[in-house]
Amino acid sequence: MHALVLIIDGLGDLPVTALGKRTPLEAAATPNLDRLANAGSCGLVDPIGGGELPSTNSGAGMLLGLAPEQAGWLQRGPVEAAGLGLPMRDGDMALRANFATLAGGADNCVVLDRRAGRIRQGAAELAAGFADVDLGHGVSAALHPTEQHRAALVLSGPGLDADITDTDPGDVALPVPLLPSRGRHPGAEFTAGRLNAFIRLAHEQLKDHAINRERAVRGLPPANGLITRGAGLVRRFDNHIVRAGLRAAVVTGCNTVRGLGRLFGFATPADPRFTGDIDTDLDAKLRTALDTLPAHDLVFVHIKAPDVCAHDRQPGLKRDFLERLDTALSVVVGRELLLAVAADHTTDSNTGFHTADPVPALICSARATAVADGGGFSERACRNGSMPRQTGAEFIRRVLARMHP
Repeated sequence: MHALVLIIDGLGDLPVTALGKRTPLEAAATPNLDRLANAGSCGLVDPIGGGELPSTNSGAGMLLGLAPEQAGWLQRGPVEAAGLGLPMRDGDMALRANFATLAGGADNCVVLDRRAGRIRQGAAELAAGFADVDLGHGVSAALHPTEQHRAALVLSGPGLDADITDTDPGDVALPVPLLPSRGRHPGAEFTAGRLNAFIRLAHEQLKDHAINRERAVRGLPPANGLITRGAGLVRRFDNHIVRAGLRAAVVTGCNTVRGLGRLFGFATPADPRFTGDIDTDLDAKLRTALDTLPAHDLVFVHIKAPDVCAHDRQPGLKRDFLERLDTALSVVVGRELLLAVAADHTTDSNTGFHTADPVPALICSARATAVADGGGFSERACRNGSMPRQTGAEFIRRVLARMHP
């Protein structure tokens, strides 16, 4: 039986006073999800297990079949670069980068703005001089602008080791010194040194760039440096779905999840109507998933908007979006397929942050009509569901087993 797996990003939540001490999912009218939960089996899922705090990267990775023992290899740099479709080979190292505003010289550089005023124009011109940089010792670097201040950096060459520290100071009070990257063990010092050489070169070339002279005239902060984070090596991952010989696809507007799919060898159909926000075209996503199913054993549909709403601390908007999603699911209910619903993590609408709380999940034949669990679909109802509490990896293995009973 073919399977459609819906990954609702940040679906889990905590009770919100403004919603009558209910979660957005509990407050939402979701007759289709309730019907599926009542006719199938539901329960709670710990996305990565062990009480650890999941991210989209790790939580979605588990649901997409990543072997848990390789979770530590999964870094955002290669995932984001794969999502962009950048050319990479096994052994390359990819990092996330920001154009930033720096002050001072090479020995006393400080970070004034991690995002260079969220630069919206000129990033492509700034990056053009770094498409193929020789860093010596057989190592080269390629910088690829993505959106606003963001970029991806790929280092290629022998002996690279991604166990290095970030140069991005993170969300701290600024200004702070720009610290060089360090190897977390002696074998990684070579890689840190090549990265530091690139960052110094970038600062030297960017500070007098025509784009930055123009920004100075306009009173805008210069994008005169680069800071990096999330280094990881490009490698092949062990994946339960691939190991089972199944064909999979991922329908998403989120670059992170698209990158995960590409790293795992899944098809990733694209459409400009797919976004990672509340303006995404749910009908188009679900139609694409159904059109993709005949040539694949299972198709994942990733929906980012609930997570965005919770991060923005808008529980009412999250509730309303879940109702829109439930209405869109009418096209799926009643078809001859296995339907599963889960989430990559809980996002608390009260605080705007991820938590380690479990997420609600269900598995149902879309044509099932008999009442099984019978309590609807919510965090509270799933506590008493018939599925045992399990990790994300165990949940997707359960889905695979249900596909071929």
